[in-house]
Amino acid sequence: MDAYYASPKSSFYDDGLTRRFLEQKLRYLRYEPYPDDGLVTFGASGTALCDRQLVFKNDRATKAEKSADLPFRGRQRRQGTAIVDYVQLDLVHAQKRLGRAAKFTMAERTTMVADERGYPYEIAEWDFEDAAQERRVFEAPHPETGELVKFAITAKPDGKFVYEPDGSRILFEYKTKASGLRAMNGKLDFKGAQAEHIRQVTAEALVFELDEALIVYESTQKPAWFDDTENASVTKGQKTWADRRPRPDLRAFYVKVTDEMKTALLADLARQAALVYEQREGGPVPDVTVEMTDSCGFCQFRDHCARTLTDENYAQLKRIEGAMAASQMAGKAEHRRLVAFLNGVETKRTEATA
Repeated sequence: MDAYYASPKSSFYDDGLTRRFLEQKLRYLRYEPYPDDGLVTFGASGTALCDRQLVFKNDRATKAEKSADLPFRGRQRRQGTAIVDYVQLDLVHAQKRLGRAAKFTMAERTTMVADERGYPYEIAEWDFEDAAQERRVFEAPHPETGELVKFAITAKPDGKFVYEPDGSRILFEYKTKASGLRAMNGKLDFKGAQAEHIRQVTAEALVFELDEALIVYESTQKPAWFDDTENASVTKGQKTWADRRPRPDLRAFYVKVTDEMKTALLADLARQAALVYEQREGGPVPDVTVEMTDSCGFCQFRDHCARTLTDENYAQLKRIEGAMAASQMAGKAEHRRLVAFLNGVETKRTEATA
């Protein structure tokens, strides 16, 4: 990708490739619901939902919350979507622009379409997103009871690459980061690829039977056009160059998906699917745990979750918060998230009695 973007040729798109790319996008501008087979279906990118969020998502009586948001967040979401679209367009040009230097090229597949008279014929498509989407049914033992639980996983990766030296295929996921160059690199240096993204490619590996993946992160903040190391008007914490080189705005991580990773994911999804089936039969909604509050910020059922929290669960979380406040955990991220959740619950309860 660095070789492609460094080339002056990357500023120009081939008309034929661009037209084919956009025509493929147009073919999939339609809504196709999952088969109505009653199975819990996990999206590969949604396999890190907390138990409670998953149950709400699969409860037809519980609607996702739609409310006004801060304007910049909408622009940020739009920016992320647009970047991935253009990265895919760039990648289908890579082989033409780089020739044999392109070691990874977008894989292709064949599909049937109909002409204006309804006659079917076969065409080639790039193997990414909606064109690549597949839904596969699995049956895995519940980790506690050992009972087999049936569910489905659907996946549509940002791409599948052909590694030209040996013809093997590898999954591709592209993630944008708006936290800034220093923050992105610092976090990736410390933790590597995010756990939920590794979980996502593990789910995709199960669906497509491909055991290798590339997770690529791009910072939406770019280095200054010229070296800002000696620029006195730029503070140390804001400098985007180091050692006369721009800080990386692109980071790639290779993931080898093992059988152990697949087995662990299937077991956890079987456990979660069982919770949904139990709730459909009148069973309880799972309690909130401290770990669950880690993902509340992006949850579409946050208010509903706060309103339906039981008194027992609330009291339990208050006891845990009190213990954390009196320990070395006080003020740390895990403690702050729990406090924010409890404050939300208290706000909803106040509103309900007003």
